[in-house]
Amino acid sequence: MNYSTYTSELYNLPALQTSAAQDWPGLRVERYQLAAGGVPAHFHAQHLLLIHEAEQAVRSHRPNGNRVEEGLFQRGDTGLYPAGEYGPSAWDGPADIINVHIDPEWLENRARQSLDLAHFNLRERFRFEDPLLPHLGRQLLAAASSEHALGLLYSESLMHTLGYHLIEYHATYERRVAGTGARLSGAVLARIDSYLEASAEETITLAALADLANLSVFHFARRFKLTTDCSPYQYVLDWKIKRARQLLRAGDLPIAAISDALGFASPAHFSAAFKRVVGESPRAFQQR
Repeated sequence: MNYSTYTSELYNLPALQTSAAQDWPGLRVERYQLAAGGVPAHFHAQHLLLIHEAEQAVRSHRPNGNRVEEGLFQRGDTGLYPAGEYGPSAWDGPADIINVHIDPEWLENRARQSLDLAHFNLRERFRFEDPLLPHLGRQLLAAASSEHALGLLYSESLMHTLGYHLIEYHATYERRVAGTGARLSGAVLARIDSYLEASAEETITLAALADLANLSVFHFARRFKLTTDCSPYQYVLDWKIKRARQLLRAGDLPIAAISDALGFASPAHFSAAFKRVVGESPRAFQQR
């Protein structure tokens, strides 16, 4: 039996892309291109969400008790393999895959904080279809190798969306009490706006916003979406763009200074984010 933290350690080749340098808490995403082959019987300590990206279908099989389980994996098909022991498995052609490794404690803590659970288990699924999971995997992989307008807040939002989706649709659990589903109060939203005003030039994180509501990050993200009908990331971005429009109208600051004052990763990120929301560049908006 081979023992590993990540299943990808069994591939014996480097990842084409990886988030290892980002050191995201609770999650690592990697991309591999593999020749036809297989992995031996093993134990992996991290949950594995495996997303198939190759245009050409790949047939994979593994022993399962007295029978052989097999599936034809098309692009976008996924497999979900919770931490634990597994027998050997193999695939019959070239594979282009995204591995999303999820720390079991990280995922369970979020489930328990949000739902007050008596027990929680992630379901094993050899092959299945869920359109959101490939989308999130690709977005996480892209976030691992590029900066976004609001930095860590973007990747945190993706990670918590992934965690919530797995808990809601691909896990079994028993609640001690029903979730409250309560909305955030006006006072909490006012504290958030005041915090954004005072910390506009700083990196905004989900943890800092959740502290203002005295909630866990996971629970805060769900309540915030219920209250405002948008994610914390989108809310912060919209707030910053609104403030940018005010500063551009005043005409007292150059665009680079406005970008710095509002905590964007760079003037280029600011310009791209502004154009996506407003429909024109900051310079064109200011001139008009």
